[in-house]
This record gives sequence, structure tokens and C-alpha cells, in this order.
Amino acid sequence: MNQPAHNPDEIAARRKAARRTALWVAAIAVAVYVVFIAMNTVGK
Repeated sequence: MNQPAHNPDEIAARRKAARRTALWVAAIAVAVYVVFIAMNTVGK
């Protein structure tokens, strides 16, 4: 197993990367949701 990061700069960098990844995943989820709603609306 890896040693935990104790360097504050490394912790901040990991937190920033995790936040960026979470925002990308959320954006993709919202895009898929909107596409399905649009397909349902246009399809009727």
C-alpha cells in the first residue's frame, strides 16, 4: 500500500485533481440526463 501524503502541497494538488474529476463526472451525468429528456420531448 502507498504511504499517505503528508506534504500540504501534495494534499492540495490531490484535492484539486479529485474535485476536477468529480466536476467532469457530474457534467457528463447532467449532459446524459438532458439528452434523454430532450429525446423524450422531441420524440413525442
